[in-house]
Amino acid sequence: MQKAKSRIKTIKKPQLKIKAPQLHFSLRLLKKYLRHLPLLLLSMPFYGGAYYIFSHIHPAKIKHFLIPNTYLPLQLILFGGNFFLFSYLLLNTKRGLRMSILIGLILFLKLELITNYLAVAAVLLIIGLTIELVISWLKKD
Repeated sequence: MQKAKSRIKTIKKPQLKIKAPQLHFSLRLLKKYLRHLPLLLLSMPFYGGAYYIFSHIHPAKIKHFLIPNTYLPLQLILFGGNFFLFSYLLLNTKRGLRMSILIGLILFLKLELITNYLAVAAVLLIIGLTIELVISWLKKD
């Protein structure tokens, strides 16, 4: 009597699986940066405007523009450039906004000639980084 085909044991040869290097993570990240490339391109005119202000305009001309002693045109142009640059680098516009606000506040303190500038800037930087860590920690939960 013969066994049914389903009862016949077949010997399977082990197949060697060679793992290819994992490139999909880096490609995925590269695709994200390429998708957000317009943010980087938008930052260039702002930094070009900042260069123009630094090289062609005397600081006394813009020191009291609209609000006394603020250098408002320079601050707004640098804020825009920093916003688009950090939004591109961090791939997140909310974080880019927070970083540009923090940098703008530190620049404002420097332009206002705060005497303990480094201490105040360090405290602001620590507060900003703490807020970032808390927000990222809350997002995970």
